[in-house]
Amino acid sequence: MKKLIENKLILVPILIIISFFIGTFIAISSINSSTQNNEFSIKNGNWIVNPKMDLKDSYQRAYISRIGVFALDDKEALYLLSSKVNDGNPLTSDFDYQIIGTPPKGRYWSYTLYGEDYFLVKNDANIYTINKENLTKDKPILVSSSKKDINWLPSGNETKFHITLRVYNPDESVYKNLESLDWQIIKKIEK
Repeated sequence: MKKLIENKLILVPILIIISFFIGTFIAISSINSSTQNNEFSIKNGNWIVNPKMDLKDSYQRAYISRIGVFALDDKEALYLLSSKVNDGNPLTSDFDYQIIGTPPKGRYWSYTLYGEDYFLVKNDANIYTINKENLTKDKPILVSSSKKDINWLPSGNETKFHITLRVYNPDESVYKNLESLDWQIIKKIEK
């Protein structure tokens, strides 16, 4: 009887630990699949946007808490995310890129680079965004690990990274045409 009790004292904590890790894996998988690949996301070119950022939805709130990229609801901002070049290859610091085109109409906009971990891309220049105020309008935005003179977003030393375009208070025509608007092209620059 004493041996049975000792075995239970060992077995129960082990089962609790195993259950915790299985539950954590299932929760993270559910959060990722229900927010990134659901029927609410719209893909247009290499950009993905979720026009219905419902902060009352527990899966979306959990996803936002996990990656910290989206903070405002859809009435205030649209968040477009791209992790690929227009040819379908992933964005990586091994190459330079050019963002061609203008952001959709809105009160304000910004491009920001995030690493594969969804944190800002580390760089020595401490440049993390190009926005409506610091853009030289007649020049394209350049994404590169090597320094550029203007409109430069440093890609650091990332195996993969994401570009987030935030459009604050988008024009009503943007909401109505998310699938048909000509979004910006991300083009790899041959060195």
